[in-house]
Amino acid sequence: MKGLGFTGRQLAAAVAWQSTATAVVGVVLGVPLGVVAGRLLWQLFAHGISAAVDPTVPGASLALVAVGALVLANAVAGLPGRIAARTPTARLLRVE
Repeated sequence: MKGLGFTGRQLAAAVAWQSTATAVVGVVLGVPLGVVAGRLLWQLFAHGISAAVDPTVPGASLALVAVGALVLANAVAGLPGRIAARTPTARLLRVE
């Protein structure tokens, strides 16, 4: 991206946006699939031990996990973004 003219700040922002997009896709796909899989597995297990079969989904906890995933993804992307922004363009374009 630096070879295309991105500044250091733009490059760090691009890395952060890529991280955010990946986390959003993971949350959007993972949370519903996890809820469905968790319900099915709990129902199978509960029938096996003759327990209550009515599972509940804590919405506040799921929202907290989703927000935490986004915050963590951006926190983890900070260091690679800074490293990429500080790397000189000439070093990136050099052919060995």
